Amino acid sequence: MQTRDEEEELDEVYEHGETLCGACGQNYGTGEFWICCDICEKWFHGKCVKITPARAQRIKQYKCPSRSNKRTRS
Repeated sequence: MQTRDEEEELDEVYEHGETLCGACGQNYGTGEFWICCDICEKWFHGKCVKITPARAQRIKQYKCPSRSNKRTRS
């Protein structure tokens, strides 16, 4: 019999299991912090883009490295 925590972890893996990190290309892993780019909607491991959960709470709109490096055209 599974505990509630184990069931929640399995649900999380099934929900995000096909998600690949936009930086390293690896799959979702249980317990890993991920952040989504508000522009391109790609997901990234926090460690790959050097964003901690605490820092993410202070970000109003997250732009991934490829979006934040692009300059807007006038």
